[in-house]
Amino acid sequence: MLVHLISTEDLAIQLGYSTATSAFREWCVKLRIMPVPGRRGFYDPALVRRRLDEAQGLIGESQSGTERELTPIESRRARRGKS
Repeated sequence: MLVHLISTEDLAIQLGYSTATSAFREWCVKLRIMPVPGRRGFYDPALVRRRLDEAQGLIGESQSGTERELTPIESRRARRGKS
């Protein structure tokens, strides 16, 4: 099975940014879209899709495979829109 990864530049362009700017990187951190471990600058399209679905409310975080409860501080930060 061949694994397909997407580069930072390609992801930024597909998401409507002209290039991978600091605003794009901050947005990725806010949505918890992280590069593949050991492959800085490359993203897993399945993870990106899952995080976008979570952000749009199409799936809950509990359905995305993360079973961990948020701490009170994490809950407050999520409500207030801070990372």
